Amino acid sequence: MNAFTRSDHEGENTAVGKPLVSRLRASLIHGSLVLFALALIARAIQVQLIDGPMWAESAAKQQIRQSDLAAPRGQILDERGIVLAESRELVQIRIAPNQVRRERSAKQDDRRELLRGLTALGVSKSLIRSALDSTRTWVELPRSYVPRDVEGLLKLRGVKPQFVMQRVIAAPDGVRRLIGVMDARGMAVGGIEQELDSLLRGQTGKRTSLRDGRGKYFDTPSLTGFEATPGHSVTLTINSTLQDICERELQLALQRTGASGGDVVIVDPRDGSILALAGYRNGKVPLSSTPLAEGYEPGSVIKTFFVADLLNRGLTTPDEMVNTEDGRWVLNKRTITDEHKAAFMPVRDVIRNSSNIGIVKLTSRLSASQEYEVLRDFGFGVQPGTPYPAESRGRVALPKTWSLQTPASMAMGYEMLVTPLQLAVAYAAVANGGELLQPALVREIRDANGTIVFQHQRRALRRVLSHKASEETRVILESVVDSGTGVAADLQTFAVAGKSGTSRRSEGGRYLDGKYNATFVGMFPARNPQYVVVARLIDPKGLIFGGKVAAPVVNRILQGAMATRDVQLDRSALAAVARPVPVKVDTVALRAAAKKDSIARAVALKKAGGKLAVEVAGTLDSAEMVDTTALIVRAAPKVAMPAPTTVVVQFPYKPKAIRASEAELVQIPNVAGLDLRDAVRTLHAAGFQVRLVDGASGRTKPLAGSFARAGTAVLLESGR
Repeated sequence: MNAFTRSDHEGENTAVGKPLVSRLRASLIHGSLVLFALALIARAIQVQLIDGPMWAESAAKQQIRQSDLAAPRGQILDERGIVLAESRELVQIRIAPNQVRRERSAKQDDRRELLRGLTALGVSKSLIRSALDSTRTWVELPRSYVPRDVEGLLKLRGVKPQFVMQRVIAAPDGVRRLIGVMDARGMAVGGIEQELDSLLRGQTGKRTSLRDGRGKYFDTPSLTGFEATPGHSVTLTINSTLQDICERELQLALQRTGASGGDVVIVDPRDGSILALAGYRNGKVPLSSTPLAEGYEPGSVIKTFFVADLLNRGLTTPDEMVNTEDGRWVLNKRTITDEHKAAFMPVRDVIRNSSNIGIVKLTSRLSASQEYEVLRDFGFGVQPGTPYPAESRGRVALPKTWSLQTPASMAMGYEMLVTPLQLAVAYAAVANGGELLQPALVREIRDANGTIVFQHQRRALRRVLSHKASEETRVILESVVDSGTGVAADLQTFAVAGKSGTSRRSEGGRYLDGKYNATFVGMFPARNPQYVVVARLIDPKGLIFGGKVAAPVVNRILQGAMATRDVQLDRSALAAVARPVPVKVDTVALRAAAKKDSIARAVALKKAGGKLAVEVAGTLDSAEMVDTTALIVRAAPKVAMPAPTTVVVQFPYKPKAIRASEAELVQIPNVAGLDLRDAVRTLHAAGFQVRLVDGASGRTKPLAGSFARAGTAVLLESGR
């Protein structure tokens, strides 16, 4: 009993002394709850504060679409404002077939709308089947489209547009090489495009749109983007009309002479503007602008600068006689010959007849360093300074590297390399009174607002000749065309000055048999020249002389320029230097009239009786002669003859007014870069008929920017 009671008492004591909940366990639970709360708070901080921007961006990506707006690349224009290169916004389309939904209502069937839209675009049937195959993830259409043609497609779910800028060039072939191209990534490659890329490319913009629950995108004012800023526009000094004339005449010359290639350059000697550049090799337009990028040994056209420098230094005069050794002379064991052989020639005839012996003897008055300085002062062996990446500096070796033969070779235009542009710029110094000008390819640059940020100004690098020396040189060069080696360049109505050159062509360090460069440089008109034209033909067949094959090219180009209104010519100045045009007199009719008058007088005297006085005014037939005892010879009767006169042309030329009933002149729109359907539509809208021909896609004949009568047919190259 006691034990039981003790035991119970002990149990009671035990129950009372031990806690019902373990403190350790409670602490663990409380600690876990606190840690869990802290973890939630930490996670909330991480999600909302730290990673909040990331999740917001992720949500925005699902609901908001941002796409780049390609900046319209700046236009490139010719000096008359005709667009040569421009950018047009096109759209490339990718389709996600598994996202294109079939709606319950037939009127809202996206698949049917997609089929209809792709068919209208002329997409192939196989590609349409792929675009409607819901098992495919992506289908990309290979072409780019004008946005207005795909407006309906862009509203469909699963159609993903990408807006791009396509560069369209509508320029003559030679100017295309000068402008350069854009590659598939939109990067400028070569030419003006590359050199002025930072100005032309503009600033990319952003386009933002919101997606709804059905996956369609909508523009919303709550999401702001910014428009792209167009690039600067660049106006070149090139005249596209004059460029067309040069390319056409150069192609005809290659066909006429059988030459393998050639170059033409026209420079305005008044301010250094390059007005035209043309080049062909083996019947094709080369990859670079060869008049700027390819040097050659020019031959006798270099002689002009040495004679001009000697005149400038007072070391000779145009009338000084030079011993030309009857056309054959040995110098340092080298035989120098002349095509025109004479014992002596005045200095003017050394240039007029292109005497090798005469120029070598004259140039021997200069030291090696002076001869080198003449060439360098006229711009040979240095960069011309145009914004064309591939322009060549040519080559003029330093005097310390010369051999005994080099001074004579350089005097005749050998052992040196020059480009056609360098020749044109050097002759421009002779034409403008003695100042070497920096050549210019860019007339002006305007920003997106039309503000002029650059404008070409005449820049004289240095004076190379006095006014007197340059004038004396021009007179000598005028005689070259008047009665020397360049008569083929002569114009009936205007005096032309120039110089021919014929040089052997070398490859791999040796001269080739029967291979020549034929060159002619012309200044038009001879007094106060407005053009300096350089024409070079490579390996002409048959006739090889520059005055025979290259001079006619210059002649034809000048004739074409004078017959065209849209070229850079001061016609008032031309009228002041026009040659008198003699009136053609019909001498046969005059003699017949005089004979008839003399017979009538003789018959009248016979009827009057007395001595017969025969007034001899012409030759009478023997049957008409009468006996006379005295022959009185008197002066022939005066016949009214028109005096020689000058054809006076009033400039500027004003065309005859077009009556309201006649068709008006309309500018041909630029359709390069448009698909064939849009191009034809645009030309029809402008009022022209269209005839398709094979050729580069998008080009027209006449060229875009030209004027033609509404209703006339325009040739459109279809690119087939």
